[in-house]
Amino acid sequence: MRAVISKPLVLTIAISTVKGDFDGVLEYIVRVSNRLPRRVGFVIVSQLEDVDRCYNETDSVKVVFSTQKGLSRSRNLAFDNCRATWVWFQDGDICLIESRIEALINFLESSQFDIVLCQVGSLENKAENFKDYSRYSVSPTLLSFRISSIEIIARSAFLKNNKIKFDENLGLGTQLPSCEENLFFYDAVVRNRARYGRYATNVCLHTTMPENRSIDYKRRYKARGYLLGRMRSIISPLVLAWWTIRNTGDGVSRVSRFSLMLQGYLRCIRRLQN
Repeated sequence: MRAVISKPLVLTIAISTVKGDFDGVLEYIVRVSNRLPRRVGFVIVSQLEDVDRCYNETDSVKVVFSTQKGLSRSRNLAFDNCRATWVWFQDGDICLIESRIEALINFLESSQFDIVLCQVGSLENKAENFKDYSRYSVSPTLLSFRISSIEIIARSAFLKNNKIKFDENLGLGTQLPSCEENLFFYDAVVRNRARYGRYATNVCLHTTMPENRSIDYKRRYKARGYLLGRMRSIISPLVLAWWTIRNTGDGVSRVSRFSLMLQGYLRCIRRLQN
């Protein structure tokens, strides 16, 4: 009998979740993985667990338990356990469009990019997108302010060779609960000149309902200030001014926005000096 030669793993989908949601996420991912090409694997990192351990739930699904918390930390941990050519950073509440995964795999296999931005659709309204992607044709620096981590598919070798990881001072589970993906993309594309492009087909769905997304706006502004401190771009003052004066409806006054971002910026500068 001729031996069956399995194709190499092309894509690891790295899922970040927490102990309370883990069982539901695992059940969904195992069910989906059984229907996907063997060239796709999953790493699920569950935070706030009782012990630190790793195990293989199936041939395609690896589980990492962490007693600590922090979205950026969990994404870095997932990447450390990735063995595919590409890694796609995802949340536990996404819904994959299974019928479109094969085409994505074929695209990645023939791609010359280092970063692929995968379009995400709305979970509540299938005719809408997660974001307005018509505005993604701007400069890399401006684009870095728009990116969500669930859109980022990165070539593993590029990240390793350039030592690019998520800043663990940023992201959910920290005092600065956002902007980690913005800095990640900026480090990859602007600082390390990653070749990037878009995959303009929805391959997964995510909620677009504000009530389904917990946002701490005040700490988010602090995170934005920290981000500007880390980026040190020539357009940072302009971005700070825009974030201060624009109409947002988030209930935070313009004076408070500026003050919070300044706090975050100074916090970053102090950290870099130490």
